[in-house]
Amino acid sequence: MRLWNTNPVHGIRLTGGKGSTLYDEQGRTYIDMLSGTWCNVLGYGHLRLRRAVEEQARGLFQTGAAFGTRQIEEGLGELASILPPELERAVFLNSGSEAVELALKMAHAATGKAGVAVAEKGYYGGTVYALSLSEVGRSASYLPKAGNVLRVMAPHCARCPRSTECGEGEFPCLNVLEELPPQDWPAAILYEPLLGGGILVPPIGYGARLKEFARSFGALLISEEVTTGMGRTGKWFGYQHENIVPDILVVGKAIGGGLPVSAVVTTKEVEERAVPVLGRHVQSHQNTPFSGRVAAEVIGAIRDEGLVERSEEMGEYLLSGLRDIQDRFPCILEVRGRGLMVGAELTPEDAPRGAGMSKRLVEKGFLQDFHQLTSTFRLYPPFVITKDEIENFLEAFENVLAE
Repeated sequence: MRLWNTNPVHGIRLTGGKGSTLYDEQGRTYIDMLSGTWCNVLGYGHLRLRRAVEEQARGLFQTGAAFGTRQIEEGLGELASILPPELERAVFLNSGSEAVELALKMAHAATGKAGVAVAEKGYYGGTVYALSLSEVGRSASYLPKAGNVLRVMAPHCARCPRSTECGEGEFPCLNVLEELPPQDWPAAILYEPLLGGGILVPPIGYGARLKEFARSFGALLISEEVTTGMGRTGKWFGYQHENIVPDILVVGKAIGGGLPVSAVVTTKEVEERAVPVLGRHVQSHQNTPFSGRVAAEVIGAIRDEGLVERSEEMGEYLLSGLRDIQDRFPCILEVRGRGLMVGAELTPEDAPRGAGMSKRLVEKGFLQDFHQLTSTFRLYPPFVITKDEIENFLEAFENVLAE
């Protein structure tokens, strides 16, 4: 038997790792510029997380969703310590996709509306509903079509067909929301503070404008922070770059430090509106002691080791290095990002080379990927990455461009 080939693989068999470095069975080393699937923010072999998992393995993993445990209380306490007081209701789940599904269910139940507004080129998860809202599932023949989906233009500023200048609360990519009749007002605006597909960075004020639209529609603003959360953008959460608080927050990937943990957090008001309509929501591994313990340890490690600040510092270093390379290589259309969520987009003429260049970088020992839809190299390294490791990547990237 072999694995079902649902995703392209490199043919590399990994055997271990430490920090930002992975090793294969031939003894070759790789700098992981993707944090696994953007999850391993503490890097590999993190002692605090490893000890917590070993200790919890001697206790309870799963108790069913009907019982409380000290570990869940610890996880909730740590989550509360990094959130505003309005966000005071939470549930722990397994994956970001599951969490997005629950957030949408809550929005529909709380508002009594059917529609959802999303940005083009966004990605919201691999489950049927979340994928059908995502760009990659938009035209998939095997998916049922999500009803009442309003797609607004992506904040892809480097290729904006309307204007290169925005701000002062005016964003041409959101004009469709200005003209929306009341009968089409959605239940939710699903908002990625940075669009993970192509590392698209909305201008400051974009999130606040979406919050205004949500209020005027009687909709809920869902900040989908599966990728941007837990320090990835140089703040604990991406929405904190704006002066807003979402109605629902979705957290995944990094909160588990590489283990399957996610969370949905909301306000008391939304919970009280949604639960009588939603009724029970129970999944096999909901609110487990394991999830609570892991979340508590990851949040504690990020805070105690100053990794949010480190993400901001190392992200600026990586962005600066890529922009220096961009000055020498006109094949790079734009370098963009916040914190350690960084992208380098190729020009339309050079985009066909991207997949081959990505493969060459892997051969040189640097794990990253090339997003075909936006012609962008995506970089999500662990927060523990060093300047030397970034320098090594930049040197390899420049050499591949020169080839």
